[in-house]
Amino acid sequence: MNELTFDNLQLLHLLWAVLAVAALGVYGVWQRHRALRLFAAAGLLARLAPPIGWTRALTRLGLVLAVLVPLVGAIIGPRWGEREQRVMRRNVDVMVLLDVSRSMLARDIAPNRLERAKVSIKDDLLPALGGDRIGLITFAGLPTLKCPLTNDYGYFRLVLDDVSTKSSPRGGTLIGDAIRRAGEAFDDERNTHKMIILITDGEDHESRPVEAARWLWKDHQIPIVAIALGDERDGARIPVRTGTGDAYLEHEGSVVWSKADFDGLRRVAREAGGSMFERLGRNNFVAVGTRDFPLGRIYREVVLPVFEYSEVSEAERIPLPSRYHVFAVVALVLLLIESFIRDAPRKSFAVATPAGQEEKAA
Repeated sequence: MNELTFDNLQLLHLLWAVLAVAALGVYGVWQRHRALRLFAAAGLLARLAPPIGWTRALTRLGLVLAVLVPLVGAIIGPRWGEREQRVMRRNVDVMVLLDVSRSMLARDIAPNRLERAKVSIKDDLLPALGGDRIGLITFAGLPTLKCPLTNDYGYFRLVLDDVSTKSSPRGGTLIGDAIRRAGEAFDDERNTHKMIILITDGEDHESRPVEAARWLWKDHQIPIVAIALGDERDGARIPVRTGTGDAYLEHEGSVVWSKADFDGLRRVAREAGGSMFERLGRNNFVAVGTRDFPLGRIYREVVLPVFEYSEVSEAERIPLPSRYHVFAVVALVLLLIESFIRDAPRKSFAVATPAGQEEKAA
């Protein structure tokens, strides 16, 4: 068996709940027998109720626990095994820089700027990669490498799903710091085509992004494709959660309106390989604004043509999906077995009548 991994290993703590059920179950069986002994004498109890022993009750309890354990196993999502598939390699490494500052919560793009960017990355960009490696850096006041460069798109999706405005430990928008962090995240030893996709509304807080882009291109020859989101003219309010519902971010008593800064992003794109794109009649600055943006088509028509790549078919071993269904089936079988076990044997027993006579009852 290949290395065993889990999707949600932290949920293994649910086994403590199984132990609690076991303790309560044993206590309940004991209380039931104690209540019956207090209800009637041993000789009379046999005439009033069918004999109930410890064996059947504990067997049923054991089966219930045996159902709960594989259910926990299914919840934590165990994975093992691999399969081989053929992929087309273009030796392109893509690092996505995703702005997670509070201004990305503005709703001038539905449902908001951040969620729309995540949907476009997951549903549009990933299918267009075709085996190329992708990584993710989120940034606000501090850039964080959320996912190193990888071909495992399933893992990348899981990381992307967890991205929110809480993904950066510090507020603000420091685009320049994110660009410098991205330059350090690439593996210089690999002979690959490297590029950055920057997705932001462009509101920078004095992190010198133009200088960072110039350094990135001069020292590493890594271009940037800048995707500018948001309303550049009127802007949009930034919703915040309150105890009574949604309100809007305020500063010194006035509601804050977040306007996209396209001019700054144009300069960033121009400094980071803009001339290379222009020679091919393309533009590495995409002013999305409040419109929908096909990130997959941008990747195919803007990014790939600037690289002299050749597609090579390679065999790749990828991990199989979660085997939760195996444990779920085991739990279902055990539950069916438990349903057929009775607490007492199916036979007749004597019951005292008012006249002192006995009659048979099932």
